Amino acid sequence: MKKQIFLLMLSIGIATFLTSCGSREYKKEIPKITVTGSAEMEVVPDEIYMNFTLKEYLDASKKKVKLETVKTEFLQLCKSSGVVDSNISISSYTGNENYDYYWYMRRKREPDFMGTISYIVKVSSTEKLNKIVAGLNEDAIENFYISKTSSSKIEELRKEVKTKALIAGKTKAEYLAKSIGEEVGEALLIQEVDQSYGYDYANENNMKVMEQTTPDETSYKSTSPSFQKIKLRYEMKVEFKLK
Repeated sequence: MKKQIFLLMLSIGIATFLTSCGSREYKKEIPKITVTGSAEMEVVPDEIYMNFTLKEYLDASKKKVKLETVKTEFLQLCKSSGVVDSNISISSYTGNENYDYYWYMRRKREPDFMGTISYIVKVSSTEKLNKIVAGLNEDAIENFYISKTSSSKIEELRKEVKTKALIAGKTKAEYLAKSIGEEVGEALLIQEVDQSYGYDYANENNMKVMEQTTPDETSYKSTSPSFQKIKLRYEMKVEFKLK
C-alpha cells in the first residue's frame, strides 16, 4: 500500500514537473514585441459651470430686499440669456424662513441678518455667460466664479484618443520589428496604462473670461480664446507576436 502511494505521488510530481517545463518552454517559443502607444487631443469646452452666490440687501431707502425677489430677478436674467431651467441648480441655501425653523428664529433675533442662496448655472458659450454677468445686480451678488468646464462629447472623444493611442502602438511595433527583419503578427495583449493625467481638468481654474479695470469698477468682455482647452491624453500597452 505504501509502495502504491509512493508511486502515485511520484507520478504526480513528474507530471507537474513536465507540465511546468513545457509551459516555460512554450512561453520561450513565442517571440513577441511589447510597446506603448500614446495620443492626445485638445478639446474646446462647450459646457461651462458657473457658481453664483446671491444675497439679500438693503435698497436705497434702507429697506431689505428679500431673497425671493433676488431669486426671481436672477432666474429671469438666466432665462433671458438663453439658459434653460434644467441647467440651473441650487448648491446651497441659508436663511429660508419659510421652510426652516432655525432660520425663522434667527431672523427674529437678528433683524439685520441677510440670507443667501447659491446657484450652479451651466452654459454652452461665453456669450451666454457674459450676458448673465453683465446683467447681475451688484447689490444682490456676493460672488461668482467658474467651477468647471467640460465637453458634451467627452465620452466619444476619450474613445477616439484611446483608439489613436492603440494605432500608434501598432505602428511603433511594426517599424521596430522591421528594423531587425521581423514582422508583427496577432495581438497578445491590449492594456490601457493607468495614469492620473488621462483626463486633464488641471487648467480649469486658470481660465479667463473677465477683466477687472479698477478696484471700484469692473467690466466684462470675452477673450479669444475664452477658455483654455481641455487636454486628453491616454497611453495603451500592446504586445504582438512576431512572425
